[in-house]
Amino acid sequence: MSKKLQNLQGREVVIGIFDYKPFMLLDYERQPTVSDRAEGKTEVFIDGTEVRLMMIFCKLYNCTVQVDTTEPSDWGDIYSNATGYGLVGMVLDRRNDYGIGGMYLWYEAYQHMDMTHFLGRSGVTCLVPAPKRLISWTLLLRPFQAILWLCVMVCLLLEILGLCLTRRWEQSMLPQTWIECLRFGCVSTLKLFVNQSTSYVTTSNSLRTVLLASYMIDIILTTVYSGGLAAILTLPTLEEAADSRQRLYDHKLIWTGTSQAWITTIDERSADPVLLGLMEHYRVFDAALITAYSRSEQMGFVVERLQYGHLGNTELISNDSLERLKLMVDDIYFAFTVAFVPRLWPHLNAYNDFIMAWHSSGLDKFWEWKIAAEYMNAHRQNRIVASQKQNLEIGPVQLGFDNIIGLIMLWCFGLICSLLAFVGEIWHHKQF
Repeated sequence: MSKKLQNLQGREVVIGIFDYKPFMLLDYERQPTVSDRAEGKTEVFIDGTEVRLMMIFCKLYNCTVQVDTTEPSDWGDIYSNATGYGLVGMVLDRRNDYGIGGMYLWYEAYQHMDMTHFLGRSGVTCLVPAPKRLISWTLLLRPFQAILWLCVMVCLLLEILGLCLTRRWEQSMLPQTWIECLRFGCVSTLKLFVNQSTSYVTTSNSLRTVLLASYMIDIILTTVYSGGLAAILTLPTLEEAADSRQRLYDHKLIWTGTSQAWITTIDERSADPVLLGLMEHYRVFDAALITAYSRSEQMGFVVERLQYGHLGNTELISNDSLERLKLMVDDIYFAFTVAFVPRLWPHLNAYNDFIMAWHSSGLDKFWEWKIAAEYMNAHRQNRIVASQKQNLEIGPVQLGFDNIIGLIMLWCFGLICSLLAFVGEIWHHKQF
């Protein structure tokens, strides 16, 4: 390496940054400060995993770090005419020497700028609405699956058929018509199913045997059903949450971030159908609107899962919104982060060697944990990470009207059927 590059004699290296923990952060009250080239600003305290890397590099090679905070909140992008905006655009225009902030391997940017070796791994995931307790009229049907309900119906039909045939061919009494026998079979089966007695007295051993067998089967069915219903009303049953990439796609849930950069990394030519489908449901909103939506809307909110477990881009979500959100269990996609520098940046080789030494020493992990501990709320981070696993230890829950709505609907259905039958009987007697 040239001696001039080994000792830069205080030459300025301008970093374009905004407040985005833990990659980079700004504070106008802390000391020591560096010069800020943004209009109307003079000095600012800076830190962060990727900022600290450049600051240590400048200590080794005797250069001076300056910052440009002109761009407040966007990484930016490259237009087809080789111009750009945001942090990427400032590096492209050579207003800045070093663009950072969890920037991914963007092919469009690489066509016009150089990039460093990888700085870390970053995964894009979401905070999605947490599953709610499943309470509806269908609770009465949930003890049995659909196929089991079908088997119960077939069993009851067989009981009706067995009782009807046995009663029809009963030898100890006068022959009955098929309609009377069928009515006997239906009424007796329903009474046995709800554990009700009958006033009918039989002297036929065959009919007694069929009645006993039907009663034993119905006792087993009702006992199993009662136990399953008690378990459902006692233990919380939660609806499915869109907390994985596949479920986010299946639910067609809108997910949102403050920049188009969150999906710029996805290559539409090689991405799988699930990822392409998720891109169609991505929306860009400003920070204030995302904060408002997080309190009530059924949406996913982009967060960044860092290499060693910490989460970025969570400041937009208020603390009271975290109660209704949970972290996805996997990433929508992941990529390696780099820093963008102007084409033919003379310090690139030395800086890449410095990055490799940084990774080899283990300081990348140490800095992420240290900066997260110093500048980010550890309790908030742990709370978001813990939301991946639903806490079912909610204690006793007072049953409400929603828990018995199914039973009330069934009762109302029975009353309506009884009323219709009563009206039908009155009409029948009037006719005959």
